Amino acid sequence: MTQSSPIEPLPPVRRTRRVMQVITPSHMSGAEMQLVRLTRQMQARGHRLTTVIKRGCPATAEMWRLGIDAKPLPIGGKLNALAIHVLAQHARQSRAEVIQSTLSTASWWCGWLERLSGLHTIGHVQGFTSARWHRQQSHLLAVSQAVKDDLVAQGIAAEKITVLFNALGPAEFVARRDPRHVRDEIGATDNTMVVGTIAHLSEKKGFRDLFAAIPAVCRGFPRVQFWIVGQGQLRDELEATARRNGTINNVRFLGFRRDMADLMNAIDVMALPSHREPCALVYIEAALMRKPILACRAGGAPESVADGESGLLVPVRDSRAIATALCELLDNRARARAMGQFGYDRARDLFGWPRFIRTLEGVYDRVLDERSETLGVPRRRAA
Repeated sequence: MTQSSPIEPLPPVRRTRRVMQVITPSHMSGAEMQLVRLTRQMQARGHRLTTVIKRGCPATAEMWRLGIDAKPLPIGGKLNALAIHVLAQHARQSRAEVIQSTLSTASWWCGWLERLSGLHTIGHVQGFTSARWHRQQSHLLAVSQAVKDDLVAQGIAAEKITVLFNALGPAEFVARRDPRHVRDEIGATDNTMVVGTIAHLSEKKGFRDLFAAIPAVCRGFPRVQFWIVGQGQLRDELEATARRNGTINNVRFLGFRRDMADLMNAIDVMALPSHREPCALVYIEAALMRKPILACRAGGAPESVADGESGLLVPVRDSRAIATALCELLDNRARARAMGQFGYDRARDLFGWPRFIRTLEGVYDRVLDERSETLGVPRRRAA
């Protein structure tokens, strides 16, 4: 297996920027956590970032808890024309040079703000979504090549989109508890094989396919446990499925948890057979915990998981292939450990902050230099 190249240190910042971030979430999830970490990293570089979040969002309190001074404003809803005025006012107050949006409603209103005010905006596209929400923005950041290809297929010019993988550093995802204590809490011994799935309990995450595969895995490994971490509309259905096929004693429904790193560190294999994952942070988290990964050969998963090297990719909605791959990973522990180490080395480089920050600062420079040329202002020379 080829090892990843050493991580290069970041050069000094070319120029600090004043950036207004706009996000319109419904709950605290991957995109919201990515914004929290991005803010910390860019502020450490000297950039001045302010954050605006839609009023009444449950994620606001969580962002405050994590140290992000998010300002709640009435910007929710795609029919809320008042959002343009509110955003323009805050942009003036924060003296923002560029506005960066996350999620579709934020991008929709930021695009209109750009069209009406001339302020340049950058849309951070975290999933497969309609291009209509982003057409009026200066530039887009796609979390995977698959997301970029989807936007191009919808008519967005390729040169207007930069691929920017989600980032996560090893120091940001650290287990605090001994994995044996975590296993004891959930009822697993040191010899119990554990497959973990961390995601919203929805059909698109591949939970029905996973649960259809569980009986075959249990036949090969009768004491295997499946830890299901998350909440969602399929909870009752999945429990009923496990009871019906006789595997309920092998499944642990753990609900919402804050100790994701502890749980990830305590499992043997991470499985998320999502039907079309854009760029799941959970794949990066698993890699940083040196866990082999099972995913589907669809969406951005083949960019996050190196098939045969950091994990195994299977066809979408193929429960038989899921079962075969899981049995292979559970049976060949030496190969599974080698995959976990390869995934760790690869994640530190490909999904590390140095690569992310270099790319993002380059996009800021490009967008603002283009704005200067449009306004007839000479470009600033690098310091």
